[in-house]
Amino acid sequence: MLNALMNAEGPDAWHAKLELANDPLFADYHARFLMLSREKAAQELDSTALTETQVVAIDRTGEAPPITSDDMFALLMDRLDDIEELLLRDDSHREAWAGIGLERVMRREITRVLREASRNSYTVDQEGVTADEKETDIRLRATSSTQQAVIELKLGDNRSGRDLRDTIQDQLVNRYMASETCRAGCLLVTVNSNKPWKHPDSGESLDVDGLQAMLTSEAERIVSAMSGQIRLTARLLDLRPRLATEKKTHQKK
Repeated sequence: MLNALMNAEGPDAWHAKLELANDPLFADYHARFLMLSREKAAQELDSTALTETQVVAIDRTGEAPPITSDDMFALLMDRLDDIEELLLRDDSHREAWAGIGLERVMRREITRVLREASRNSYTVDQEGVTADEKETDIRLRATSSTQQAVIELKLGDNRSGRDLRDTIQDQLVNRYMASETCRAGCLLVTVNSNKPWKHPDSGESLDVDGLQAMLTSEAERIVSAMSGQIRLTARLLDLRPRLATEKKTHQKK
């Protein structure tokens, strides 16, 4: 019976394996059950078959369409990397975005960039509504499957460290990622000043890098607590000026 369970495939089998691994009766085999479950999940992922249309999409765009939750998370991470790279360009939106003081306006800008980069792999919704009437900021919906990814956007200069950290669990995970088809999520925080944040536990003063580390740690903690059932990331978009203006540079000299 144990072998049958470990060889079973699909979401229901995955949840059954996690329940078994977390059962106190099998505490001595917890790590072993998790390893076997993840190996089986990896095999399922590797054996995913693409349709003719999906193969054509890869040939046309150079990008595999998201079919699994891992695919969707990889696509989300790729687009977030693209946004960060965009902000490093000489003709970037950094200065314009830094002047935005309303989350709904920033949301439109992020949504526009994501939509322009979709390559027909996904569609983008703003303020989509979940089954229990909770509104999400930005939701990516795969065109080749039922997979989704959600982005919760916050203007970091207007938020405390505790507020930003707790948003990952209370809002992003508990409210927006309850569906089996939405297992990829990101807390996206914009920063346009050198304001410090206070660590919600230690009271330590955090700069931008410290805030990023704290939020990343919280995302990793939640993923671990949920035995890898979801994929989470926390990203900071640094909108602070990269270089001093020419006038200020000359003044210093």
